Amino acid sequence: MLNNIEYPSASRIATTLADTWPEHTRFLEQSFASRDPALMATAERHATMILKIINSQSSLINYCGDYRFLCNVLMEEEIFFRRNGRYRLNKFEDALKDVYSNTDLMSRYMNFLLLSHILWDNHARAMANFEETYLPMLPNGTRHLEVGPGHGLLLHLARNAPNVLSATGWDVSQTSIDQARNCLNAMGGQRPVNLTLQNLFDASPASEHNALFGSVVLAEILEHLEDPIAALKAVSQHMRPNGFLWVHVPINSPAPDHIYLLKTPEEAVELVKAGGFDIIDSKFFPMTGQTLERARKRDLTISAVITAQLNPKRKAQA
Repeated sequence: MLNNIEYPSASRIATTLADTWPEHTRFLEQSFASRDPALMATAERHATMILKIINSQSSLINYCGDYRFLCNVLMEEEIFFRRNGRYRLNKFEDALKDVYSNTDLMSRYMNFLLLSHILWDNHARAMANFEETYLPMLPNGTRHLEVGPGHGLLLHLARNAPNVLSATGWDVSQTSIDQARNCLNAMGGQRPVNLTLQNLFDASPASEHNALFGSVVLAEILEHLEDPIAALKAVSQHMRPNGFLWVHVPINSPAPDHIYLLKTPEEAVELVKAGGFDIIDSKFFPMTGQTLERARKRDLTISAVITAQLNPKRKAQA
């Protein structure tokens, strides 16, 4: 599978990583073997986008080195999680100091995440859900916001969607903003993206009805916050009535900047409800090589992907 000529871009990324990190080959084979042709075709499109980014910034081998480095960091966090039953950090200010303000670490972190969206089965499925299910359901003329765009892949897909009028990204890390901008420039697109160094909790709610967003994305954001419900309520202040929300949040997923521990996918769904949203759909994708049942039983990582709609009455009460 790693050398499949039908998927040259995905194969190039996987084989390069396997060459530089042979011990990871079995994981890669498991990840690709679990996908049907439709999902592999989607992953191939995304891999082609990623290779445009890599070719403009650094060599693929360097990205693979960053991926391996972060996997080792995650293993250290996993050991702490298993021993203590919690994430190592519990304050956002510590994550800001230790991770988000560390330019070198953030750069390597973003490179890792970029590759993980091809190499990790749960990340690949989340990406496919966003592109093939969420974006098509948005009304024509939608103003779209992503909080914490990271590598910019989701923003790129959104700005190219025919029903999206404009795309905006907010982030608390200047390194992330710069990297997202570089990635977006490398991929090219039908319309520009407004990237702003902006803390969600400090943003002034829009006063004009037509300045509100009809779509908001929180992809791997809520686990980084001390009070995710407050963040969801803050998001709602920037949304149009009945606006749409797409959330990707990991369950039992220790990382150097993860703060809020969700132990089941259902907790994630209830979290979104508590933030003032009505649930449209939810999908739960277990980590590579695991069934959902086994992941639940062993408290392993599950990607919870939730599509929701802002309830205007509940927004007024927020």
